[in-house]
Order: sequence, then C-alpha cells, then structure tokens
Amino acid sequence: MKKNMKALLINPPTGKYMRDDRCQAPVESMTAQPARAPMDLAYMAGMLEQEGLTCRIVDYPMENLKWKDFEEHLNEFDPDYLIISTTTPTLEYDLKSCAVAKHHNQKTVTIAKGAHIVEYSEVILNDYPELDIAIWGEYEFAVKEIVSKDWSEIKGISYRLNDKICRNQERPRLEDLDKLPLPARHLLNNKLYKAPDTGRPIAYILTGRGCPYHCIYCAVSVASGYKLFKRSVESVIREIEDCYYKFNIKDFFFRSDTFTWFEDWVITFCREIINRKLKIRWGTNSRVDTISEERLFWMKKAGCYVIGFGIESGNQEMLDKMKKKITLEQARNAVKLCKKYRIQSYLLFMFGLPWETKESAEDTIRFSKELNGDFADFNIAYPLPGTPFYKMAKEDRLFEGSLTGYDYGNPIIKTYSLSTDELVKIRNRAIREFYFRPSYIIKTILRIRSPRILISYIGKGFNLFMKLIFDGRLH
Repeated sequence: MKKNMKALLINPPTGKYMRDDRCQAPVESMTAQPARAPMDLAYMAGMLEQEGLTCRIVDYPMENLKWKDFEEHLNEFDPDYLIISTTTPTLEYDLKSCAVAKHHNQKTVTIAKGAHIVEYSEVILNDYPELDIAIWGEYEFAVKEIVSKDWSEIKGISYRLNDKICRNQERPRLEDLDKLPLPARHLLNNKLYKAPDTGRPIAYILTGRGCPYHCIYCAVSVASGYKLFKRSVESVIREIEDCYYKFNIKDFFFRSDTFTWFEDWVITFCREIINRKLKIRWGTNSRVDTISEERLFWMKKAGCYVIGFGIESGNQEMLDKMKKKITLEQARNAVKLCKKYRIQSYLLFMFGLPWETKESAEDTIRFSKELNGDFADFNIAYPLPGTPFYKMAKEDRLFEGSLTGYDYGNPIIKTYSLSTDELVKIRNRAIREFYFRPSYIIKTILRIRSPRILISYIGKGFNLFMKLIFDGRLH
C-alpha cells in the first residue's frame, strides 16, 4: 500500500436512514427513534487508521449537505477510496456517489456495503459500472484487507476485474467481537446524534451480534446470522469510558440483536457500570421472553431508562405465522415488569405481513393501547432481500418493481386482503389512537421532570400531528 492514502466514508445525501443493515428504517417516519451515528463507517475508519490511512466520515443527511457539497469534498480531500453505506430503500440513489467520484478521479476505488448487497452483489456490480467492490460479508476486516491485500484473497467481497465480475468465498462470522477496534468516534460529529428526550449527545455501542430466532421479516440472517456472539463486559466498558471521559457523552444506546439474552452477562455488565461509578443513562432493545425481575433490577440500578420491544402484532395467529416465537402474555408481562421497575417501554408493531386483515390489524391497535407502553412505533412491513418474507412477497406478487424509494413509512407492500393504501390508513390511525389518547397525554406530562424534556415532547407531538395531517389521512 502506498503512503498517505486517504478514505472518505459516507452516508450519501439520500435521506436520513438507520443504516446498520438489520435496521434500515427512515428516521423521519419513526415516532420515537433518534437518528443513529454511522457506527459502521466509524468501525471501518478505525480499521483503516490502523493501516495508516487518513480517514474522513461525512453523514451528509444529518449534516444537511447536498450533492454539491459531496463534489466539493471530493475536490478538496481527493480520496483514494470512497466507502458508501447503503440501504435497500436508498440503494439506487446511494450508488450515484460512485459515478460522481469516478467523474472526479477515475482512480478512486469505490466500495459499498449494506444488507442488500449480500444477496445481489454481482447484479449490483453489473448494474453500476462505477462501483468497484461490494462487501457482502462482515465489513470491518474486509475493508482493512481491501487496502492491504490482493482483492482475490479477500473473503466476503465481490469486485470488478477488467470486464469480469468476481465473487470470492464467504467470510466466516466474527465470533470474537473483542477483536474489533474502538470505532473512530473522533471522526464523527457527535453533537448531531441526540437522545430524543434530553437532546444531549448519545453514543451507540455494539454489544453483540446475531439472534437465534427466525422471524420471517427480519434481516438478522443477512446482517448478523443466527448464532449469538457477545463482546466481553470489559470491552464494552472500555468503550463506554472512552465516550464518557474523552467525549463527555453520558447518554447511551446499547445495540445488540438480543441484548438481554444472557442473564449473567447483563448482571455482570450492570454491576461493572455501578462499580466504576459511571453515571450514565441508557437504553437497549430486548425480546419480551428474555426479561426477568433480576435483569431489570440491575439494569435500572445501572442507569437503564428505556427498553425497546418488538411486539409486532396483537394477534397470536399473526405472531405464530411470522415465527416470532412469543406470546401476547409474555408481552404483557414484560411491559408490566418495566412499569414495576420504572423503566420506560418502547413498543414496536408491524402491519402488512401477507396474512394481515382488518381484524388482525384491529387486534394490534387494541393491544398497543392495552399494553400502554411509554412509546410506540407502527411500521408497515418492508420486504428486505434475503428474508423469507421477501421471497414470499415476490412469489405472491405482493409488491412489484424496485424497492428503492419505499420504506416502513412509505410502503410498497400489500397483503392478501389489504391494499397498500389501506395499510397506510391503518398505520396512521394506530399512531393517532395511541399517542392522542387523553390518558396517554396526561401520563406523559406527569412523568416529565425537566423543562428540556417537556419542550422536546411538545415539539415531537406537534411534528407527529403535522405529519399525519400532511399525509392526508388523519380522519
């Protein structure tokens, strides 16, 4: 590798999306989700810095930057490598950046990663001749090897060699996550990513990968695999302390496909936070069947204030068909325990899997209000390539054409008995009936302890109301 090589790692100016492969949701259509820092780019930059590259990360949507800004950065920085984080909804728009980079400098090596690429790396390379390399395995070590090895030796990538497209061997899952470097958080504009209630900077920390369940709509098999691997407690604590002392970040979200799976790990982790006197405030995600009083006792004591649960449906038959492997009673119990330990619950529901009917959707709306969690999001199913749902929807013609431009809030899908427009109306009614209940509004106001949080809630409530009106389906 030549000296003084440079890499520009970007979220292209194609919309505010969560781009961590499994979750490819548009931030602006979510009712309670903040924008997430591009930790995939930060991990890759950390790897490249180990190889001596000078790196720059730009999150164009969050910086409110446009294509002209991207062109200016290319002229100014003149990168040897352009690395793009893509999503299925934005793929065709994202890859425009390859053409722009090649127009600036034909020698710039263009690299893309994203869950969509896992299934279609060769097709994408064929369709986008300005793209040189598609990473379809775990990306951190792959990108490090791209700048230091012959591409033919690198597992988990497809690449262009003259007029030929080559697909290499699969890269094994990274079992020892402690081998990952600390992400290059110094290259992020950390002030852009804020906790939705306090408005303070929030850090996203990976604690594990993989999930042993086979929910038909979930891209975990594509992004992380079905075997669960956890970082060591010491490794995660080291990253927390790096954020806490170096960047003065006190709010965290611990990202894992199944954070609460191992009770011993959770308790040891929480005790270590307490022992090190880290005064932090944090949230995470969980399944409703991996919650216990012992876990919640220590999580609350260590600063946990919110847990996200994928409830998905209020109809047991729908849960069974989507292979969620939970019961409505387990959902009730999990939310009840959170209330007992004064941990807020953020409930996620989904409409639009093939068997959805007006009756099953009504069950979900009713169940969301029965659970009475602190926050809720209602998404419309999106057929991510590589999932059983995608295959089913494709074969049964439940959507047609390209997935680009559509997402959980702007759907392309229909069901066996409901049209796309009907699903949108159901979703908007679910949001309205959950958030604009007088009892919910009163409960929310009573728990507010800070003027900053009050202002934040008022702003989010107004924005939510206006979105529903703008969509034209409020009534």
